[in-house]
Amino acid sequence: MKLPRLTDWHSLSSAPFYASALVILVLGLFIGLFWVVNEYQAYQESVDNIIKNYNKLYRERVKEEFDKVIDAIEYKRQQASQLTEQNLREKVQSAYALASHMYNLGKSQNAVPEMKKRALEILRPIRWNNGKGYYFVGCVGKRKISLFSDDPYYEGKGADEFIDGSGKRVLDDFIRIAQNDGAGLYRYNLLKPAFPGRSFPHIVFIKYFKPFDWFIGAGIYSSDLEQEVQKEVIERLHEMKFGNDGEVLGFRDDGTIIISDDDWLIGHSVLDLYDAGGNRYGREMLLAGTGRAAEPYIKYQAAGENQGRQKMNYVQPYPDWGWILSAGMSMDEMEKAIQAETDTYEIISFRNVFVFCVMFVSAVFLLLFAAYVYSRKIEQGIALFTEFFRKAADSKVKIQNQELTFTEFEVIGSLANRMVDDRIQKELILQRNERRIDTLLRLGEMEKFTLQEKYDFVLHRVIEITQSQGGYMALVNNAQTHLTLCSVVMDAASDHNIGFENGSMTGTVARSGLAGVAVSNKKPVMTNSLYSLGKLEPYRQDVFNHLDVPIYDGEKIVLVCGVCNRNILYDISDIRQMTLLLEGLWLHVLKTCSEKELANLERQVIAATQDERSRIGQDLHDGLASHLSGVELLSKALQQKLEVKAPEEAGQLGMIRGLIKEAIVKTSQLARGLYPVHLNEQGLQAALEEMIAEVETAFKSTRCTLSCTAGSPELDNNLATHLYYIIREAVFNGARHGKADNIRIKLAWSRDSYTISIKDDGGGFEQKTARKGMGLHTMKYRAKAVGANLVIESVAGSGTSVTITGEVE
Repeated sequence: MKLPRLTDWHSLSSAPFYASALVILVLGLFIGLFWVVNEYQAYQESVDNIIKNYNKLYRERVKEEFDKVIDAIEYKRQQASQLTEQNLREKVQSAYALASHMYNLGKSQNAVPEMKKRALEILRPIRWNNGKGYYFVGCVGKRKISLFSDDPYYEGKGADEFIDGSGKRVLDDFIRIAQNDGAGLYRYNLLKPAFPGRSFPHIVFIKYFKPFDWFIGAGIYSSDLEQEVQKEVIERLHEMKFGNDGEVLGFRDDGTIIISDDDWLIGHSVLDLYDAGGNRYGREMLLAGTGRAAEPYIKYQAAGENQGRQKMNYVQPYPDWGWILSAGMSMDEMEKAIQAETDTYEIISFRNVFVFCVMFVSAVFLLLFAAYVYSRKIEQGIALFTEFFRKAADSKVKIQNQELTFTEFEVIGSLANRMVDDRIQKELILQRNERRIDTLLRLGEMEKFTLQEKYDFVLHRVIEITQSQGGYMALVNNAQTHLTLCSVVMDAASDHNIGFENGSMTGTVARSGLAGVAVSNKKPVMTNSLYSLGKLEPYRQDVFNHLDVPIYDGEKIVLVCGVCNRNILYDISDIRQMTLLLEGLWLHVLKTCSEKELANLERQVIAATQDERSRIGQDLHDGLASHLSGVELLSKALQQKLEVKAPEEAGQLGMIRGLIKEAIVKTSQLARGLYPVHLNEQGLQAALEEMIAEVETAFKSTRCTLSCTAGSPELDNNLATHLYYIIREAVFNGARHGKADNIRIKLAWSRDSYTISIKDDGGGFEQKTARKGMGLHTMKYRAKAVGANLVIESVAGSGTSVTITGEVE
């Protein structure tokens, strides 16, 4: 390989060297300036990133601490609610036990109404929770309040008078809970006439007492419960600390501070809070808590003992109680990180000046050396492609990417390899097409094979063409409801218990696995997976990918064929190959079935014709011939009598008698042609000798000879009958249509085979036109019916030769 010359400006391989030298000299002039600017910008960006990151961290931290405050409040409220509910349940259960006891007393004393009144009076004065808890009782059937110990005004009231602040009929909800659920918790706001314009929130628990038809309830004021919870929350938040100086600040909507680690601030307004710069950060907190600020984060410089320290607070309202809460902490760590970053960059800047000079000189040398090396690599790449294109026309050699240095060469190499792959793919498609055509041609030659053998043969070829490891073929009934496996091929390691559900070879579409899916979808089903799909019917092995193709005959699916476990993915070309091959198979099946049906019909026609010929021949022989013989005998006796009395009339009667004899002869000849009696009684040779006499009598100019080898076997009646009529048809065709002078019949017998030839010297015929004749078609069918081979050779003007060969069972 020729090395690049640096003085050759027109060489592609030397271009990187000169280009690199020019670029390095230009870059050397500007790198110093750009380096200084970039270092300063990097410093500023670093400081900005520190501020941004720490701001983000502090925002997340104070937000997290604030969420903990809210979680603590919610937990306390939930805990208080659960305790209240449990307390109410216990109170109601006590009242329920009292009512049950009173009912049992009243039942035994027949004083249930009196016991109900006593139960109400016992429950009326009972209080708990500092006098805030109370009992109430209502009658479900009457839909009225019987007892309301917190406010007797409601006793005897109905649903229209016992309503909450939104107008809801609270009594109806009490009754619904009692009837439908038996017991339940309920919240509502009660309106009291003594306090117009106000509503009182209540929490009650209700339980149905069926013997009295009561709902018994225990209630408590929600506001009293909330006030107790708020006191506990304030005490808890007052003690809450986090970080170095983290604190929780809480105030009402009017700005009154209620929570602070500084007891002096409690009761004062948040508007009185100023930072070290005199800014009213308390006012900003109030605006953020009331939703009038841009964001909930407030930053300020702390005053007092912590003067100069920057702090961040997160402010959000707690609307359930009318509070505004804030969680805040100092940002000392951010200031320390900024100062440390500044000191670090000053040290790095001085060090980088010296390092830059050393590295620049080294880079110049390395880049020039690299340019020279890459020039060599480019030349090697060009030489490699030149060699590839020289060999690509005659071979399938590919370019190895590891031999290429540059991405561009790799792209060109990939395109070149793709060209080779396309060529290989097209050759593979051509081979598959040739294999498919060969399969169809061989299928046409398999006349003596059964349909099952043909199904197996085609399925093996489908698996071979698609490069699969297994497959199946199933037939679909006309109703499109059931499938029957006609062929299955699996690898040697698979389970041989192949079939649909429970190993059956027949199954419904819904339970026929992959074949049923293809029939249901009415289109090919192709699944390519990198992992095992499990054991899918009709396979009994793990399936990784599969292809199932339905074949249509008109609008109905008649055949489904599937393959599985191909080492590469299935694609559209596989569907096309399978479809074309299976359609050819189905056409062959239809042709085979049609031929079988046609042969069956021909056999039935021949059999019916044979029976009819035999019947007519026997009727002619036994009936008409006998009758004419009797007429001839009577006419003979009459003639003998008339010879004495009336000689002239006797002569006329003699003429009539001659006509009757002629009719008897013709009737016998016709009967023998239709029903060869000698064939059944004396064998084929005797029947042929009688036929020869008939031919020579019918055709005066034709001489017919018969020769037969010794050792003629005894033929069964069916074989002898078919052979007789084939020979008869050939002889009469030669005499009648060929006008033959000589016809030679030769019978050659061996131990288990025979050869029969009929040759004449008549005019012959054109076989293309004669194939349409019924006689030749019948001869071919009779030969096929007995498993014989019939060969007819004839040329117009040169006579005809008919040869029959077969085996004797």
